[in-house]
Formats: sequence, C-alpha cells, structure tokens
Amino acid sequence: MFFKDKEIQTVTVDSNTTRKVLAHSEQMMYAKVMFAKAQKGEIPLHKHVHEQITYVMKGSFQFMIDDGVTKDIQIVKVGDSIHFPSNVLHGCIPLEDDGILLDAFTPARADFL
Repeated sequence: MFFKDKEIQTVTVDSNTTRKVLAHSEQMMYAKVMFAKAQKGEIPLHKHVHEQITYVMKGSFQFMIDDGVTKDIQIVKVGDSIHFPSNVLHGCIPLEDDGILLDAFTPARADFL
C-alpha cells in the first residue's frame, strides 16, 4: 500500500517523455509524466477506455480534446486540471522543458504496469 519514490522505476515512453507509475490498485492509478519541450507540429492524439484526470504540476501544455463533435484546444499551466472521459481522443504538446503532469486513471492502466 506504500509506494516509495526511490523504489519506483522511471520508464522512457518516447524521445521527450518519461513516466513513473505511482500508487495504484486495480480500480485506480496515479502516474507522474515528465516531458521535454516538444517540437511544433500537430498534437498526437490517442484514446483509451480509462477515464482520466490530469493535473499540471510544472510547465505548460497545449491540450486537445476531440469528442467527435468539437475539438477543444487550450493551453494549461501549473494548477490547471483536465478531465478526459472514456474513449475520447486527446493529446498534448509540452510547451517548455521539464513539464510534469500527474495523471489519474480509472480503472488502472494494466498496459503501464
């Protein structure tokens, strides 16, 4: 039930993204995601069955949520949070180095474990 930071492995997701899976159960999960500034371009979108809430811990990000009817694009900064319903396209571009997001998922993402 205790997840000590020094014992949690950092995983490289891609060339500018690393992740640490924090406390989790089968029903929910926290993940700390660290970013380097991304190159300009289109926002890479993805979706998953998990409901997600994201909190911006450090930096700023340009997010898009595409629910199939509207595409909402906004810049979020420290202290902002976002809700992503299940199976809705979304993605972000980190706008500066050393950005950090805290993601909560329900149910837990088995693909992260």
